[in-house]
Amino acid sequence: MKIDHINLKILRTHAIVWSSFILYETLITWVARQGLPPLKDFLTFYTLNICLFYAHAHLLLTNILVRRKLWAWLLLPIGIVVEILIYLVLMMFVIHVLYGWLGISIEPIDWQNRMNIIKPIWRTLYFIGFSTGYYFLITYLKEKERTTALERQRLHQIIGQQKMEQELGKAQNAYLRAQINPHFLFNTLNFIYNKTRKSSPIAADAILTLSAMMRYAVESSEEKGYILIEEEIDQVHHLIHLHKLRQNHQLYLTVEVQDNVRKLRIMPLMLITLTENIFKHGNLSLVHHPAQLKIYTQNHTLFIETDNLINAIHNSEGLHKGLENIAKRLKHNYGDEAHFSYETDARKHFKTQVQIKLDVLTPFAPQVTTLNNIDK
Repeated sequence: MKIDHINLKILRTHAIVWSSFILYETLITWVARQGLPPLKDFLTFYTLNICLFYAHAHLLLTNILVRRKLWAWLLLPIGIVVEILIYLVLMMFVIHVLYGWLGISIEPIDWQNRMNIIKPIWRTLYFIGFSTGYYFLITYLKEKERTTALERQRLHQIIGQQKMEQELGKAQNAYLRAQINPHFLFNTLNFIYNKTRKSSPIAADAILTLSAMMRYAVESSEEKGYILIEEEIDQVHHLIHLHKLRQNHQLYLTVEVQDNVRKLRIMPLMLITLTENIFKHGNLSLVHHPAQLKIYTQNHTLFIETDNLINAIHNSEGLHKGLENIAKRLKHNYGDEAHFSYETDARKHFKTQVQIKLDVLTPFAPQVTTLNNIDK
């Protein structure tokens, strides 16, 4: 719609300019000759003049001057001569053929009179001159518009770069704060652990396990790559151990892991999130309905499955948010090579399943860095 509006505006401008020009020449002719030429002459010759004007600007000059080469400039005089010849031929065709075919009477033209030849040539050069000025005007306006657009784009880039630098500064500050706060927390936990390990061994054990998990979470969030599944499994066991301390070992959760999956790499904190979901929303107090976490491979695919009885006092807060977060992270890291699903069966068991193609889980055996747990 905007382009159509601009085109209509340009056409309106051209129509106004041509109307004003024709009116000006009509008045000059009327004053000079004390009369107006026939209407047919206006319609015929101004049609030829307007066609010459736009043909010279948009065909000849556009195709020659845009090349910016010497041989193209040398063709310009030849092109102008060709335009003059075409104009004269069309004029004679209109006068001697078209008018005769239409039955319009004309006065015979004395071609032996040089002025009858010089006048149309001068008229042709007259409109070619106007057309050349028009061409350079529109070229200048287009170049100015292009330069303005480039300057605007450059300004947007500068503004965008400044915003990025501001965001980078904020991120750096946040990173520094994140570095300071965990150190303070770990030092505090270390102090509490040393004060309680003799008087309350169970509490000291919980503090030690919690410290290991928190350090793992902090270091995993700083990693750019993936982690070994066995490292994540260790943290799952830490989480289970903490909950057993809270529940006085009265909970039922089994973890089954095939040995061939331990050296595979996965995105961090996925197993932790699934296990936390079990503790938050599941009932692990019934021996006949134990919760399960299974990790195995089958058909060139890694499977991670959880199964737990839904707690009678169902707490749905954060459930779907956590699951949606896993789905988004899987999509971001593995694309169509991963699939995540969950359901509730007829026994009121909530089940989740993660499937990841082994092609995107390259096994390796790096040197595993031991977490700096609190010294016992």
